[in-house]
Amino acid sequence: MKTTLLALPFLLAIAFVVYAEGELTPFAIWNALPAVAGFALLWVGRHARLTAYRIGCAIFAVVATLFVTLFHLAWWLDWHGTATGSSTSALAFIFVPIWACLLATIAGALAWGIAWLVDRHSLAR
Repeated sequence: MKTTLLALPFLLAIAFVVYAEGELTPFAIWNALPAVAGFALLWVGRHARLTAYRIGCAIFAVVATLFVTLFHLAWWLDWHGTATGSSTSALAFIFVPIWACLLATIAGALAWGIAWLVDRHSLAR
């Protein structure tokens, strides 16, 4: 049951990405990769001994999945001309998974570092 609840947001995000793309294409799979990577890292990191590692994995998973999902939502709803504002705006779909993973890596590393410092400081007392 816990696994199902853990996987549900990621499965919904992946389903929305495929729905926003129109069909299951290589581009849809490429754009769903950050959510898949986020879930995989969360799955592996949930048994980590260090709390900082678990927090870093969780932050990576959330940021990567939200970034891709929000971009697809903006495209689908055409917020401020996301889809129709430029003839080359669809090229963003090539780079969004890369941006999502980079942003999630930075956020996860920062969260890991902060959690590690807090853990270390609390152990020193």
